[in-house]
Amino acid sequence: MQSFPAVDPIPLPAPVWLFKLLHIVTLSLHFVAVEMLLGGLLIAVILSLFRNSAASTVAARALARRLTVVMTYVINLGVPPLLFAQVLYGRALYTSSILIGAYWISIIGLLTLAYWLLYQFTGRLESGRTAWLVGLSAWIIAGFVARLLSTNMTLMLRPEAWRSMYSSSAAGVFLPTGDPTTEPRWLLMLAGGLFVGGLWMVYLAARSTFTAEEKRFLAGVGGNIAGISGLVYLAAGIWAASVQPDAVKSGLANHALYHFGGLAGYGWLALVPVAVLVAAFAGFVGRAPAWLAWTGALLVLLIEIVFTVYRDAVRDLTLLSKGFDVWDRDVVTNWSVVGLFLILFIAGLGVVGWLISVVARAQKPMEGAAQ
Repeated sequence: MQSFPAVDPIPLPAPVWLFKLLHIVTLSLHFVAVEMLLGGLLIAVILSLFRNSAASTVAARALARRLTVVMTYVINLGVPPLLFAQVLYGRALYTSSILIGAYWISIIGLLTLAYWLLYQFTGRLESGRTAWLVGLSAWIIAGFVARLLSTNMTLMLRPEAWRSMYSSSAAGVFLPTGDPTTEPRWLLMLAGGLFVGGLWMVYLAARSTFTAEEKRFLAGVGGNIAGISGLVYLAAGIWAASVQPDAVKSGLANHALYHFGGLAGYGWLALVPVAVLVAAFAGFVGRAPAWLAWTGALLVLLIEIVFTVYRDAVRDLTLLSKGFDVWDRDVVTNWSVVGLFLILFIAGLGVVGWLISVVARAQKPMEGAAQ
């Protein structure tokens, strides 16, 4: 019996490789924003508890002020890869989404609530009120959303579990169990959040809007957080790779195309320790010159790119072992539409880059003074 629903008879309007390239690019940027949110928010909550420390309070407020902006990138950079994934893997992704439908549709409300709590968290910090409970609530909700996304992205790879889940309930009120990859993948995202959040603090330490004492605090605390959590991140990644099926491990080593995904995995293994050393150096010396801050930021971007390439290969190989070949699609390319899309896509990225540069160049008050 066929495990997956029949292929949509309408051909793809663009080559599979183009959809996959766009998916990897946008998903990499989405992961950067997600980990800044998860890690930066938890760090800000913890720092807000030390209200007697002026540097801790300034650092918590500095992170919180930026988190509402980061949330917009989390959402807007999350939509494109989800759409590309639906085009390429719709037969699997739609099925798994329906099977956990009650939870999947709740993501919209949960994200809205987390967004509102983020503004409340920032506002309470700015007015000098206790804010940790509000911030922690936002982090728990955001972490639960991350858990639901991890669950769906692993359930779509397990057609053997679909029938029993649907037999238990067609209302989508049950979450799947028994997948050995869900826990390490979720831990990977959470540890990666603290890792990226710590390196974000190191980056902030190079900005001129902080006093010398605040810079030392940001570099020292951020570097130590990133250094320690980076080791957990590394261990979680190795754990997630070790529980993959033998067919996936073999494909990553020997498949003509997907061995490049295996090489990306080795790239991830090489880049994370380098970033840990950068963070540890900043934490040890308690300062972050501009070159070090930008090195950390560049490493984060590269780590997310190679991670996404590896993740994409794992997904394709898992599905291939169960009879789903993502490349086996009819394609009738409409190049005029593809060209218009690419022009708008590049223009959109350019506008985002321009907005970031405007924010970066704007004259700002000292972070400690703007309270």
